[in-house]
Amino acid sequence: MSGISVIIPAYNREKLLPQTLESLLRQTFPAEEIIVVDDGSTDRTATVAESFGKPVRVIHQKNSGPAAARNRGFLESRGEFIHFFDSDDLALPNKHEVQVKILRESGADIAYGPWIKGCMSDSSFVPENQILQQRGLPKDNLIKALLTNWSIVPHACLFRRTIVEKIGGFPKELFVAEDQLMFLRCLLAGAWVIHSPHTLELYRTNDPGKITASNAAAKSRHAREWARFLLMARDECLSHGIDPKSWFGFRSRAWQAVNDLEKSSLDCSDLIESLASLYDQSNPLIGYAFNRLFQQKRDGLVQRITGGRAHPYFRIGKLTEVQRDGITELFS
Repeated sequence: MSGISVIIPAYNREKLLPQTLESLLRQTFPAEEIIVVDDGSTDRTATVAESFGKPVRVIHQKNSGPAAARNRGFLESRGEFIHFFDSDDLALPNKHEVQVKILRESGADIAYGPWIKGCMSDSSFVPENQILQQRGLPKDNLIKALLTNWSIVPHACLFRRTIVEKIGGFPKELFVAEDQLMFLRCLLAGAWVIHSPHTLELYRTNDPGKITASNAAAKSRHAREWARFLLMARDECLSHGIDPKSWFGFRSRAWQAVNDLEKSSLDCSDLIESLASLYDQSNPLIGYAFNRLFQQKRDGLVQRITGGRAHPYFRIGKLTEVQRDGITELFS
């Protein structure tokens, strides 16, 4: 199959999934298949997905987490291009058309487009701030950016099948930041990432089921998994002759991860010890605290000037007319 396969892991998403699927079915470049991996849902997620008929199809598995669900969907897919999408987010109608065209014309492995956070209903979208990656990708080395002051969202990307096969999909041992480690592996494997402007992904923030929910248990779980990601990421880099410990931003993240773990309700003494070894000899502790405060002040100033709050790596910008029209069409 030379077209697009969309892969959506879904757990208890019967209420949100229809709007997500409708945004994909309205694409100007239709997907050949939309694979919903029902990850052990206890509600009507599978029934709702099956009601759409072709090109939507459902795969059932016991609850195994988002990485395992994405990997299962990928193994069952056939497309030349792979769109890993979240079950609660939306894509503007030109998403696939824009990104397939740029991948075919450039020969790149991954197209990464703009995305924006916001609160959604069936009939409206209220943006949280300005658009991320609106003005391109980080100008710095992407590996350094990813491990210091940047992060990615896979649903804003379109992957060539070959790069996903090359790196073996998503790491099943992580339940948070598995997408970050997958993307890192792509970069370490030499993936060419290209920016694809003029489309937009809408990232839903009003979803209490997200792992980033504000309850204490979710915060503790996120802190633990993020700490594991940092350690695994360093090991991956070391195997390619790169030590992210040499970057202040990475050491600062390790310091912050230790602070978050110490505030959590989990016993993570081994993780704390391992992370502390990444920064305790390289810089006075006050340097990390000062850097954290400086970033907060800088982000606040940027927000007052531009209306957006994000590190410069995210290259924020304002809505274009094409994007504004796309949002209007999506909610019409």
